[in-house]
Amino acid sequence: MATMESQLRYLYRLQLIDLRYNYLTFIRKRFNNFIIKFHCFLKNKNKYLIKLLQKIKIQTKDLIKYKKLKTQKQKIRKLLTLESIKKENPTHLFLSIEYYTMDFIINKRKFLKKKKIILLIKKKIKQIITFIKQKKIKFKLKIINYNTISTKINNQTKYLRSTYKKIKNKLHKVLYKRYQIILLTNRLSVVPVYNKIPVGNYILISKIKYSNLLERNNLIIDEPSGKILIDYDLAYQENNKMNKILFNNNFSFS
Repeated sequence: MATMESQLRYLYRLQLIDLRYNYLTFIRKRFNNFIIKFHCFLKNKNKYLIKLLQKIKIQTKDLIKYKKLKTQKQKIRKLLTLESIKKENPTHLFLSIEYYTMDFIINKRKFLKKKKIILLIKKKIKQIITFIKQKKIKFKLKIINYNTISTKINNQTKYLRSTYKKIKNKLHKVLYKRYQIILLTNRLSVVPVYNKIPVGNYILISKIKYSNLLERNNLIIDEPSGKILIDYDLAYQENNKMNKILFNNNFSFS
């Protein structure tokens, strides 16, 4: 018959596997979120590019209006030529020259302003396209990196599941059920006690309770949280034993 100490060890092992499994799931979700965010980024940038291209189209159409600048320039030249030849009615001629000259200057300024806007928009488009290309290269590298990581995750997940089942079969059903119930409301079900203080609780337990805990003959429960308590040495031993199982494939995703 299994002793309470062995049952406590199995419970703590299950918890370590659960924590590692949750971390692997987090890695998967994190990368999936990264893919979604990247596609959203591309979508938004493409929308912005379309807006800029439409803006260029409108500005280019406006430039066509200023084709008459050449005609205005020619008219001013003709009037200036007439001014040097024709002597009669000079006031009327001067006013005509002044009117066409002012109109030409105003239109030319508007034309140059529109042209400058188009050049700035084109420059912006080039920058965005370059930026998107750089992001796509980084994204491809991340995908290659994740494909390698994903294989390791799948292999380790399978190994963890098979180990979890083996440990679960050695556990008493009532204890396993209790373990799962505690997990529904807490991140941890089994908590080590260091110097009479449960980790994460920071409330001293009684001397009697602590001495019972060290004997490992009974199930000791933390009243405020309902968690199962184990002594620090047992937790330390199990952490060392489980390291090979939990971290047999080291990887990082950044």
